[in-house]
Amino acid sequence: MIRRRAKSHVPNSAGGNIRRLPPRLPAQEFWGLALITFLILQVPVLRMPVRFLSTWAHEMGHGLGAIMTGGAFISLQITEDFGGLAVTQSFESRWRAVGLAGGLLGPAILGALTIMLVRGLNWYRVATGLLTVSLLITQVWAADSFTRIVLGVAAVVFGLATWKLPNRPLLYLAHIVALAFSLDALTGFGYFFMGGGNVSGQMYRSDTGQMADLLGGPHWLWGGLLLVLSVVITIASVVLSDAWARRRVAKRGPEPRLQGGPIR
Repeated sequence: MIRRRAKSHVPNSAGGNIRRLPPRLPAQEFWGLALITFLILQVPVLRMPVRFLSTWAHEMGHGLGAIMTGGAFISLQITEDFGGLAVTQSFESRWRAVGLAGGLLGPAILGALTIMLVRGLNWYRVATGLLTVSLLITQVWAADSFTRIVLGVAAVVFGLATWKLPNRPLLYLAHIVALAFSLDALTGFGYFFMGGGNVSGQMYRSDTGQMADLLGGPHWLWGGLLLVLSVVITIASVVLSDAWARRRVAKRGPEPRLQGGPIR
């Protein structure tokens, strides 16, 4: 008689077997990853990939905001220092202001959606797959060769991770990406209060500066309102994803315990 360890499979309703996915991260691990991500953001070299993703989310927020308000998304540029510039067209001042706000809220919104997918639904492979597809689609608006190259490299990296990484490492990676979007939006809060900026040696009016020009009031007022909204979006995503996950677990019931046995 030979004893063998049972494989980590559970039966499905059709009588076949499916792989068990890693469970939702415990709160201690989630907040531990949040701390690690925050520390990564303090190291300039390690922060560069996060800066690229945050810039991409910011400029896509401008472009998609313009599209959703009846305008046009003309081009997106990522500079060599991972700054960015989105060229959009809007037909009314109020709608242009919405597009400007969309850029400032872009990283927080993308981080919140990723947290909901990863922590709320445990769909971490779906989350990184959607990120890959989104990076590829952005090539449509790429303004120059450097932008196309960095978008392509990022899409390849996330595509390979989605395809090849085992469940547990990908679960951690997806959490880090989601937290990086959210935390970078909050730790880079200084941009919310800038009146102007420099992109590739050219001076531009900042997003909040343009909002002040269009809607009135000081630029720091709009920056403060959008910063508060970013914080609310981030906190809400964590709270709602936890509640959603607990509800799913309660409906499904406890996972079956796996037991080994003799195989004759």
